[in-house]
Amino acid sequence: MIETLVHQAPHLWLAYAFAVGAVVGSFLNVVIARVPAGESVVHPPSRCPRCKKPIRWFDNIPIISWLVLRAKCRGCGSPISIRYPIVEALLGVLAIAIATQFGSTLAALGYFLCAAMLVSLAYIDLDTWLLPSELTLPLIGLGLLSPLWNPALALPMQGMFPAMRSLPLAFLSSVSGALAGGLFLAAIAFIGEKLGREWMGWGDVWLFAGIGAWLGLPALLPVMMLASVQGAIVGIVLLAAGKALGARESGAIAQQAREAEKVVDTQLLVQQSLACKALAGLPKDAHGQAEGDDEDDWVPPATAVPFGPFLVLAALEQLLVGERLWAAWMSFILRLIS
Repeated sequence: MIETLVHQAPHLWLAYAFAVGAVVGSFLNVVIARVPAGESVVHPPSRCPRCKKPIRWFDNIPIISWLVLRAKCRGCGSPISIRYPIVEALLGVLAIAIATQFGSTLAALGYFLCAAMLVSLAYIDLDTWLLPSELTLPLIGLGLLSPLWNPALALPMQGMFPAMRSLPLAFLSSVSGALAGGLFLAAIAFIGEKLGREWMGWGDVWLFAGIGAWLGLPALLPVMMLASVQGAIVGIVLLAAGKALGARESGAIAQQAREAEKVVDTQLLVQQSLACKALAGLPKDAHGQAEGDDEDDWVPPATAVPFGPFLVLAALEQLLVGERLWAAWMSFILRLIS
């Protein structure tokens, strides 16, 4: 049936791919919300996070239900985040792109699974600054098995090993990609820890290893270059926006601080804080500070973004338009040199 759609009704085939992608995107919304909280993604069924009322099937149709309900829960009227239809539409578009490039093949199915896991990790990282091992380790494991249904991984390395058969070469590319990607970022994370700076999270290490397993060793350099360049651009924009906002608000904040200093006795404030912690039953250390103070809880700066989403974006770009991007990049470099 699928082959018939592909050859005789390509538009219906792409519509079918979008619909399947949107349904998977609806499930990913559950994954994004529940995995960081340590909850099951299958039980209980979908429910409103506020009123806990189960969502009926006709209110759970990807994209359409969000529009029909006007972005509000039918039960309690609470707003439904626009992220839900965005994730559903994004997976639908990715399904079309992968189906167009790889056709109705096992490789297409595998790469769509990879894309779904990557999107989940990107959104979780944006929300929590964490990349849970419940997703990164399966990403690596499935990537290492991907040559079984995607022997084309061997193609970029055939020039280096012309005598090696396709399947062993595909496994070599996948395994070496996972090892090289993981070890490269692990070295950065390790050096950062020794210097007292968190240059790279260990979740990023496993994520990059998974990308190397799925895309192969030759894809690692383009992915890292794309992620770094795009991350730097976004970081510069956010930093500039943060400075502009800070400059605009600094006068008002300074004035408020000066007025507060006139009426607040600092020592009294400290004593009141310690008394409140004592009433709450928090233990104190040798210096009278309550254990679990906020200095132990790292809060990312308002203008900072995690690196994981940029790795995900670069991996998807490499998967779908990698050759054209690499050709454009090399042409740009050659123009700079000449």
